[in-house]
Amino acid sequence: MFAPLRVRDFRLLFAGMVIGQMLMPLQFIAQIIWVQQSASEEVRIVLVGLIAAVRGAGMITFGLYGGALADRFDRRLLLIVTQSSVLALNLLVAAVMILAASYPLGLAPFYILTFMASALAAIDAPTRQALVPDILGRRLTPGGIALNSAGGQIALPAAMFFAGYMIDALGPGMAYAVGSLGHVAQVGALLLMRHRTRVHARADRPETGLRRTISDVREGLVYTYNHAIVLWVIVLIVAMQGLGFPAVANLGPTWITTVVGVPVRHLGIVAVPWGVGAFLASMTLTRFPLVERKGLVVSLAVLGFGLFFVIFAIRPTVAFAMLGQFGIGASMTTAQVSGTALIQLLVPNEVRGRVMGVLHVNMGLAQLMTLPVAALGQLISLQVLFPILAFSLLAVVSVILFARPAIWRARVLQAELAEPGESAAL
Repeated sequence: MFAPLRVRDFRLLFAGMVIGQMLMPLQFIAQIIWVQQSASEEVRIVLVGLIAAVRGAGMITFGLYGGALADRFDRRLLLIVTQSSVLALNLLVAAVMILAASYPLGLAPFYILTFMASALAAIDAPTRQALVPDILGRRLTPGGIALNSAGGQIALPAAMFFAGYMIDALGPGMAYAVGSLGHVAQVGALLLMRHRTRVHARADRPETGLRRTISDVREGLVYTYNHAIVLWVIVLIVAMQGLGFPAVANLGPTWITTVVGVPVRHLGIVAVPWGVGAFLASMTLTRFPLVERKGLVVSLAVLGFGLFFVIFAIRPTVAFAMLGQFGIGASMTTAQVSGTALIQLLVPNEVRGRVMGVLHVNMGLAQLMTLPVAALGQLISLQVLFPILAFSLLAVVSVILFARPAIWRARVLQAELAEPGESAAL
């Protein structure tokens, strides 16, 4: 269960990630509460949706480029640069939230800086995902991915529980600044790592320049398109993210505080079940990392997400919100971890960063969907919109799974996980 932690560099990567993930919910919720408190009721939902849309735009703009960089340069060094830059940008976001609190003075720099931070995160995400198999080797990779997810969820319930109280006590801007400390921990852990990525140079083209970047991106897109299982697993996850994530995650705090009627200081109590469900799912996947039917696990998790989204949306009460949050957290974590593991095990190292970049860009598209969802919610109300989205998600993923049975039939045999002579440095 904990075999990946015997690898020194993975321990460091894991520790930095856990601290960063511990503080991420604080930043996410602080931004939403700041916008809610700054904007008028007539545009509040739209402006909250714009936060996720701006993030999604940054992910789309630099996601494929980030994957290309991950396959071209030392992945550890690339992570150090991106994490240091994101830290600086997030501290500027916090300064805007603290010093330009009067609406609408601070909104323009707030959204611009959020876009820039998300753009750098779009480079960080595929690089980090591609680095795990480098460090662990094929056999330990599924367990490492699940353990990463579990570690990220260990502190999530507590972080979500205290987020509302910290925002209420410190104010959204100062709480956001505290959340930025997670990047400091990640940079420190990366500096201690010994791993250096083997760069696969190509003699027939230059190592830098726009032509090289475009060529790298094209190769990643072509590979993804031509690999049926990889393509349709990404499509399935994107369907879940595009129809569900804008509502349950990006607009979830707004739903809980304005529709369900939970005070901001108690928001974390209602949100805690998401973290508990995600943690339990991650630990289960960590305990059983070598399950061969990973495609079936992904398929059932996406269907489960749709069912719990229905529960979350069908009745705006605290009990339904908490039950829905629990199932959504467990289902989304299972789908993302199993889907990522399946893709990483199917894709060779030479294009792994670019394929993960494709997945990350599609998740950016899902984030971008938050803006039209928020605009529609502002127009017809979230109470009407959320059930429509929940039942639509169930229908769409059911059609995809029926039309593409290769998704739920996909598997990775245990015998395929070991490579001759492969080892990881302890």
